[in-house]
Amino acid sequence: MESHQTDPAHARLVLASGSAARRSLLEDAGLTIASCPVDIDEASFREMARRKGTEEEALALALAHAKALGFFRNHAFTSADFVIAADQILSCDGTGFDKPGSRAEARDQLARLRGRTHRLHTALVLYRDGKCLWEHVETPCLTMRRFSDAFLDAYLAREGDSVLSCVGAYRLEGMGVQLFERIAGAHDAVLGLPRLPLLSVLREYGVVEK
Repeated sequence: MESHQTDPAHARLVLASGSAARRSLLEDAGLTIASCPVDIDEASFREMARRKGTEEEALALALAHAKALGFFRNHAFTSADFVIAADQILSCDGTGFDKPGSRAEARDQLARLRGRTHRLHTALVLYRDGKCLWEHVETPCLTMRRFSDAFLDAYLAREGDSVLSCVGAYRLEGMGVQLFERIAGAHDAVLGLPRLPLLSVLREYGVVEK
């Protein structure tokens, strides 16, 4: 990668998302972030892509790009802004899973994933001035244990509507970690934003100190 130096005092990092979890991941890493939600019809985007036979990993990356470009269409920006956008899609045995629309759908998803290994396609892009500087995808693999129906019902009762904001209907930060037998991959990639590769590219562009 070509090295481009930026004055960190003038560079603004923008997260093209309203995700509190992704913002916290970045802030916990010592970054100052401006969070700017982007309004795109993700459900229609996914449906059209799947009709065309788009693979889930490519779909996650395409959605991350769409969010970044949506920021430039709908928000004021300067040439000093670095825009981060991410998306995550779960796939299991060739079937894609999106965020559940109801607790009943969350229960159905978890019952289908129980005792099986699934993949989380976690895509991340970095833009400046409407142009993509970098893209990255990580795919952690997670195996759910064969939990009982009683545990599943207790889990959903405790987590409540928070499961509706998570692909796969679980949050590893909470009781959702008890659903699993094995997890292979970076923890923050599971949470939705792999920080080490992002920090590396931000250092290359001089946004954070080397």
